[in-house]
Amino acid sequence: MKIAKMLKNVDRALLIGMGGGGDAVSTLAVAEFFKLFDVECICGGVVWERVTRDKKPGPLSVEEIDDCKSINNCLAWINARSNYRGLKLIVAQVAEFLDCEVVGVDITKGERGLTESLKDFIERENVDLVVGVDAGGDSLARGNEKGLHSPLADAIVLASLNKLNSIVAVVGFGSDGELSRNELELYLSEIARLDGVLGASLITRDFADRIADFVENVYTTASKIPIIASQGYYGKFKVWDKAVIDVSILNALIFYVKTDVIYRLSELPKAVEGTVSVWVANERLHEIGIKTELDHEIEVFEREFKGA
Repeated sequence: MKIAKMLKNVDRALLIGMGGGGDAVSTLAVAEFFKLFDVECICGGVVWERVTRDKKPGPLSVEEIDDCKSINNCLAWINARSNYRGLKLIVAQVAEFLDCEVVGVDITKGERGLTESLKDFIERENVDLVVGVDAGGDSLARGNEKGLHSPLADAIVLASLNKLNSIVAVVGFGSDGELSRNELELYLSEIARLDGVLGASLITRDFADRIADFVENVYTTASKIPIIASQGYYGKFKVWDKAVIDVSILNALIFYVKTDVIYRLSELPKAVEGTVSVWVANERLHEIGIKTELDHEIEVFEREFKGA
């Protein structure tokens, strides 16, 4: 596989959970595969808790996170105590599980700020490869999918990754309930036609058993489903917003994909390129007719938490 050949030339990789929330948990499965090639992995993810947890619409900035060590404008070292107003962050839970610091990623400064910060980190930490880790596969979206509701974080991270030595790891094969299996199969086939699929791996039962208890206590379904799929779960499973998806061993697959091919096939990352804030990026997606997870969170906040 091309991914195996690539990893033989990689000493250190930064793994970023792209979509916020529990995507950082899926970096653990990618890191497990990378260990087979003696790649040292730094795990982390976009710091964006669901509004029902932190009662704040949108992602968190580095400046808003308590008990972390700032690295630069958009990155910070997160430890087991890192929090937002007393709420333990999912990336902090990952740090606690690994018993080491992980990288918290701030997308509030838009694609431009994130790219500058990642370039700085790559240089100072001698990172050979950056991997965007997507739990579910919505990073492959084109924008017209019926179930798509969280394109913003993925678009910003993809636009940034496209300027770096990077790949995307799609974990879970639809485990977030946003893209259907038919859509994922179509998009992966189109990417393969452009020689963009580098290979695939499977989350094995032994690894799933090691992290199952940890994942059970994290506020995530997209990163949980690949684990239970690896353990043999077969059937219907309820995900966010009452959506129900089919789960099987296919949800334990990880596809490794070229960033530039995903970028070429989607207008979403192109739309947010050059942005200097998440709000500008959000407006850019509005201009091409896309509603985002930030819009949904604002609606929930106005309805349930404003004035509380």
